[in-house]
Amino acid sequence: MKRIITLALAACMIFGAAFNASAADIKASGGFWVGYDYVNTDNTGKTNDFIQRFRAQIDIIASENLSGTVFFEINNTWGQANGKVGPGSGGALGADGVNVQTRRAYIDFVIPQTAVKVRAGIQGLALPGAVLGSPVLADDVAAIVASGAINPNISLTGFFARPYDADESQTTIDLFGGIVNADLGMVNVSPYFVFANAGDKAQKGSSNQGDLTFNEDAQWYGVAFEVTPMPNLILSLDGVYGKASGTDAGFLVAGKAAYTTDHFVPAIVGWYASGNDSDGEGLMPTIDGQDFAPATLVGEGATGITSDAIFGDALGKWGVSLQADEITFIERVSHTVRVTYVRGTNDDSKDIKNWGEDDSAVEFDLVTTYSMYDNLDFIVDLAYVATDFDDGAAEDVDDVFKAGILAQYSF
Repeated sequence: MKRIITLALAACMIFGAAFNASAADIKASGGFWVGYDYVNTDNTGKTNDFIQRFRAQIDIIASENLSGTVFFEINNTWGQANGKVGPGSGGALGADGVNVQTRRAYIDFVIPQTAVKVRAGIQGLALPGAVLGSPVLADDVAAIVASGAINPNISLTGFFARPYDADESQTTIDLFGGIVNADLGMVNVSPYFVFANAGDKAQKGSSNQGDLTFNEDAQWYGVAFEVTPMPNLILSLDGVYGKASGTDAGFLVAGKAAYTTDHFVPAIVGWYASGNDSDGEGLMPTIDGQDFAPATLVGEGATGITSDAIFGDALGKWGVSLQADEITFIERVSHTVRVTYVRGTNDDSKDIKNWGEDDSAVEFDLVTTYSMYDNLDFIVDLAYVATDFDDGAAEDVDDVFKAGILAQYSF
């Protein structure tokens, strides 16, 4: 009997070893957000929502040279059903809804006998942005990205992406781009370019295209610098030039200086983005420009899932922002404070997102984070904006107030 048991155990060990040799490691990460969002805008009234979000990323790792990733998201606004199907469904009584969103699904692999890494599928793709993120593209998109280092200090990245393809009637938009990253010690520089090939019938402004704001062939050339001239001081600079076929070109330049102290990180940020002239040209085209967020309500600057981008993105505007991050007076509690002056650069004022040269605002932001546990944060995100809008669609907006209160669990 002992001999039989011994043989059985040996067989289990052999089969177990063979199974483990062929199996992949699976890792899960993500987070939950649950909170309350209040916004008061003069011309549109008040919104008062309880919201939640669940995100889960699953990595299936075969080896250091091969892996796959899927990333899902579920959003709900309490009390809203949205026809039981689509984003935001399932918040009404009964909680039924089909609303699982596929944010990312891609494979990573290394080409054999090389150091070239390839990522293919729906993935996060961001162009360099040293100051506040990219004003051109930083979003999830279907793409193929190849990257590799030519020496310890210089790496190259090339990509093809398809952000829009409605059907076969020339509505496709394809992106081709390249990025160089050079680490030169105190200086890190990342030049890049992007070409967009748009079909003859490609449209802009559709909800299916997100923030896509061009419908012709377009091109962008940019560079991001980060300089550390002395310990604790970081100087950042971004410059990007973009042009859609048949229109005048546009540009954005931005700079930031940040100094790290024992108690907080003070910073000053400034940017200028060209606007439309009397002919309606001069605004830089963008694929998704709301990642460049100098404030809570200019760009996607809110913490978590509360309201942001009420004033659109930073294109067609200029501004200066005084900021202080990581302010700590009490253990496990930190604050971020921003005071931002913003003014339009377009000739004409159109609406609350497209400002003319006489439209301006001052925004005050305060974000407080209390780390209750290592994986649980309680966040209060406040913003108040005093506006001075000239004649236009937003002339009746005097001020805007936004408050978000959230609990975030990360795993």
